Amino acid sequence: MFKLTYYRRIQLSFLLFIILPILAVSIFSYTLLKQNMIEKFRLSTSNMLNVIVGEMERTIDDVTFASHYLVNDAGLKASLDNFADTGRISTYPDYTRFMQIKDSFSLITSKPLNNSIRMYLVNRAGFIISPDSENLSAINEQMGPLLERVDPSSPAVLQWLGVLEDGKSGEATYYMARVIGGGGGRPYSSVLLIGIRTAYFEQVLSRVEFGTPALFDSTGQRIAGGEAVLLHPGRAADSVLRSEVALEKTDWTLVYETSEEALTGQMSRAFYTGIALVLVFTLIFSVISLLFAQRLHSPIRKLQRVARQFTMGNRDMRLEVTGKDDIAELGHSFNQMLDEIEVLIANIEQEQEQKRVLELEALFMQIRPHFLINTLNSIKCSLILNNDELHSGVIDSLMGLLRAYLKVNEPATLEEECRLLRYYADIMQVRSEMLLDMKFFIEPELARLIVPKLVLQPLVENAIVHGLADQEQPRITVNARREQGMIVIDIADNGDGIGEEQRLRLNRQLNEPDSGDYAAYPRVGLRNVIQRLRLTFGPAASLELRPGEGAGTIVHLRFPAPERQDRLTEEVQACTESC
Repeated sequence: MFKLTYYRRIQLSFLLFIILPILAVSIFSYTLLKQNMIEKFRLSTSNMLNVIVGEMERTIDDVTFASHYLVNDAGLKASLDNFADTGRISTYPDYTRFMQIKDSFSLITSKPLNNSIRMYLVNRAGFIISPDSENLSAINEQMGPLLERVDPSSPAVLQWLGVLEDGKSGEATYYMARVIGGGGGRPYSSVLLIGIRTAYFEQVLSRVEFGTPALFDSTGQRIAGGEAVLLHPGRAADSVLRSEVALEKTDWTLVYETSEEALTGQMSRAFYTGIALVLVFTLIFSVISLLFAQRLHSPIRKLQRVARQFTMGNRDMRLEVTGKDDIAELGHSFNQMLDEIEVLIANIEQEQEQKRVLELEALFMQIRPHFLINTLNSIKCSLILNNDELHSGVIDSLMGLLRAYLKVNEPATLEEECRLLRYYADIMQVRSEMLLDMKFFIEPELARLIVPKLVLQPLVENAIVHGLADQEQPRITVNARREQGMIVIDIADNGDGIGEEQRLRLNRQLNEPDSGDYAAYPRVGLRNVIQRLRLTFGPAASLELRPGEGAGTIVHLRFPAPERQDRLTEEVQACTESC
């Protein structure tokens, strides 16, 4: 006999008194939901635009800080005043002033600025100074139109010049300027030009996945974004949702537009389809739910209780699972999820602590080398002023090595490696009072070969320390050539050499990674060289110690010739970071 239980009475009430009102309420709710969705979308859009504006304003703050630092640096302003009418470097004092300006400029722009920002100093004679070794041909062509937009009568004020497009590459850049010097009837000494590539703004705006944003300057000129968006469109259509956010520090305006149909059309179609499906499945659901309501009710309540306890901080709380049905599997999965969440929380806490320690270490590692380079540069300038060319050259070599250590994770060419070896040799000659003769024989096509930075320095150091200490006429020769698709580099010295037995043992230790001799090898330098070569050029790379012709030792390096320089550069950079 049919028994009208509690759960069946609920289902019957659902069928008689809820289904019909639900249809009416659903229509009313749809209207409210649509309006609410549009309002929330406006709020979400406003927050998203504020985030984008915040990032752009941080970039402008970085530019403003760097320009303010340049304008208020008394030493740099004095150097710029002395260099204001120099059209070309023709004398040594001109070169000294140029290097002082360039070094100061490089130190300021070496701070972490956006990679899309470029800065140039232009004196009254039109001489352009860049903080790095950038090709200035493109900016030379644009210099005339840029300087025409600069107002020399407004010194120490950041001037917004607008967008200028490179006629050759088609790349557009938004330029700003700051006049240095001048005022009170005095002519200015130079102009600081700051360019931000519009590709940077396009990249920032590309994060908007829905709708079309556009950025305009104070004159209404488009900087970046969709061309269909206008700053002053007149009367906007009712079906277009539009938002505008002003960048207070720049008088720029960020405009965002999207179609209401694109936002709510899918929701409307889903609503009508859902109403139809609700009518079809309501009856089916009601019948099936009568059978499963009682069985599902108790486990679900337990699940809710465990979830509530876990969110309140009781991480040891778990669901007691009985049986082997779907609810039991759900309970096991839920317990497993709680275990994984607990492990994940612990890992996140540990990672955050490790990240904080690494960030502090990275900050210290940046501060110390830059402080040493600045100090050495000051010492070098003092030595130059005192005509001490010997020691100023040694300081210059030491600065070159320090800069290389600062950028050890970047790849280098073989020509640059040889220059670093000369720096190292200059320093070792002063330390040990050794008159070292170092010669290089590099095939021209190998000068631009990409190798791991400072990969040859340990080999030269071994030759000097262990082989040339007692030589009256020490000599080191570096020979690089191509042989049958392989690159061969020989580093030879005329030292005392090593015994045959010791040389064979060292070769085994270096070239047989799976042997016990390799693990027992005590010296880090040679092992580091062969490891970096193999990580970069593959397992075919080798290092072999050979007897020299007559005396001394030859370090014979051999590795496959790269097919593509760009791909090799990526591999070398990845190798240096992992090493």
